[in-house]
Formats: sequence, C-alpha cells, structure tokens
Amino acid sequence: METNIASLVSQQQQAAILEKQQKQYVRGNINQQVADNASLLGTTSDTTHILLNELSGFINKLSTAQSLAEMRASTESLKAAIGGIEQQVTEGSLQFPYQVKGQALVMDEISQRANGVSQVLKQG
Repeated sequence: METNIASLVSQQQQAAILEKQQKQYVRGNINQQVADNASLLGTTSDTTHILLNELSGFINKLSTAQSLAEMRASTESLKAAIGGIEQQVTEGSLQFPYQVKGQALVMDEISQRANGVSQVLKQG
C-alpha cells in the first residue's frame, strides 16, 4: 500500500517545509557565493563595533556641546565613518539585505527572535 506523503501533512505543514527548504537553499548559495557563516558573523561584528565606537564618540561630544558649531563638529567622526552609505544606497551601488527582504518583515523577525531569546533567558 503506497501512501502519498502529501496526504499525511496539511497544506500549512507543506508550506512550512517548503519555506524551510527555500531558506536552506538560499543560505547555501550565500555560503558558497559570498561568505561562510563565520565570515558573515565577523563582518556583522565589525559593523557593530564601528557603529558602537562612533556612536559613543558622537554622544559624548554632543552631550558637552555648548553651541550649534560644536554640535556640528561632534558629527564629523561619525560622518567620516558612515556618512557615505546613504549616498551609495540612494545611487543603488549599495543594497542591504533587509531592503531586499523588506523592512517590515525584518523588523518582525527581529522582534520574534528577541522575544524568543528573552523567554529562554527568563526560564534560566
């Protein structure tokens, strides 16, 4: 007696399986064509460190600024580090993955992941 797998799982389950397979396929392509997970994590870490350092310097300078000129001066390091990104995005020479995926979807993923990790941490 031959059983059709499709009859054993719901359409919703089939869609979830297909979605998972598609993600694995795309991740495999990224791994082969762009960078492995460790390299992507390293790039993400570097990006976070640059932003953290530059934002810290900006906040520290801005918090002691006494004039508009000092406020503007407080932005120089941050502007030098990342100011060109906006123009590259506008020109289309730089596109972030969140733009391809859709910002609303990415924000939802961020919220779900943050809540999930928080729940695990609460369980201790």
